[in-house]
Amino acid sequence: AIYANQVALLDSKERDLLTGLPNRQTMELTLDEVVRFHLDNDQKGIDPSWLVMLDIDHFKLINDNYGHVYGDEVLLHFSELMKTNFRYTDFLFRYGGEEFIVIINNASEKHALKIMSRFHQAVQNHPFPSGRLTVSLGYTCINPTTPPMLHFEQADRALYHAKHLGRNRIISYSALQIETIDREDDVELF
Repeated sequence: AIYANQVALLDSKERDLLTGLPNRQTMELTLDEVVRFHLDNDQKGIDPSWLVMLDIDHFKLINDNYGHVYGDEVLLHFSELMKTNFRYTDFLFRYGGEEFIVIINNASEKHALKIMSRFHQAVQNHPFPSGRLTVSLGYTCINPTTPPMLHFEQADRALYHAKHLGRNRIISYSALQIETIDREDDVELF
């Protein structure tokens, strides 16, 4: 009984109480491990990992219009959709509020995008208690030479851009970089 209580205590420290997904603290530790794995296994033919930030569109309206109990129910349905639509080799986290993170492992960008698109569509098709919902996603490739938390910042910037463009879309950080370079080429300094 003491051992079971100790395990439950450790588990509660690492997991979000509502969804049961690993929490932000666990995400940061896992991200460090994924970066270290790719650094140690560079040049071994392993496809990259991808850090994906997900945000439920207009979630505040759900809480405002239906109440927090409905909001919690939406979060539970959303986390279950994550569990059934991402692969068992991927890492799923609740970052906080209506934000979630996924680390997609060992996938080309094309394959990772296919996985994200499948989830994106599943959210649109799911009958949530408050009605139909959409989700915005921002993602970046986990580069072993980049500090781990910079990946988080890159995915967050891509997510912000997805929301800025009208929500309900998937945006990569690398596409933002290309867009920024294109805009800089258009600027005349003199």
